[in-house]
Amino acid sequence: MRRKHSHTRLQPIGEILSASLKKKGLGAKLEENTLMKLWPEAVGEQIASQTQPDRWRAGTLFVKTTSSIWVQQLHFMKEDIRNKLNELAGKTVVREILFTIGYLPSPRNNPRNASISGTAALSERDKKMIADCTGKLADPELAKIVQRVMKAEISRRRLMEKKVR
Repeated sequence: MRRKHSHTRLQPIGEILSASLKKKGLGAKLEENTLMKLWPEAVGEQIASQTQPDRWRAGTLFVKTTSSIWVQQLHFMKEDIRNKLNELAGKTVVREILFTIGYLPSPRNNPRNASISGTAALSERDKKMIADCTGKLADPELAKIVQRVMKAEISRRRLMEKKVR
C-alpha cells in the first residue's frame, strides 16, 4: 500500500539537526552553546574581556567576572543584557543572570594586555605579602587560587609600570 504524500516540503538541515538533538536531550546544551557565542555581541568588547558566561541552567545564565566591581556594575545592567541576549537569540532563553567572581582572562585574550608578553618577576616583598594574605585561609584550594590571582595581578601591574616608563 502506498502512502499519500501530502504537501511534503524540504526542511533546512539546521532544523532537522536541531529537532534531532532536542529529542536526544541535547537541546539545553545547544541553547547554552548559542548563548556563549552571543555573549560578546550582547555585552560589547569591554565587558566581554572582563567576563565569561560559565553555564546556563533552566533559564538562568551564570557569568563569571574578574572582580567584585564588575559584579556590582553588571548587576545594574542585568535587565539590558538579558533583553539583548533574548533579542539576539530570537526568543526568551534567559530569564535570570547571576554574576560571580572567578574569571581570569589570559593575557593573550585580553585586549587591554595584548601588547604585554611574559611575566614580571615578583620581589621578595611581593612573595611575603602573598604568603601572609593566603596563609590565613583555612581552605588550601582557595589559598592556591588567591595566590595565583595575586601573582598574576602583581605581575601585570609590574609589566604595565615598565611599559609606561
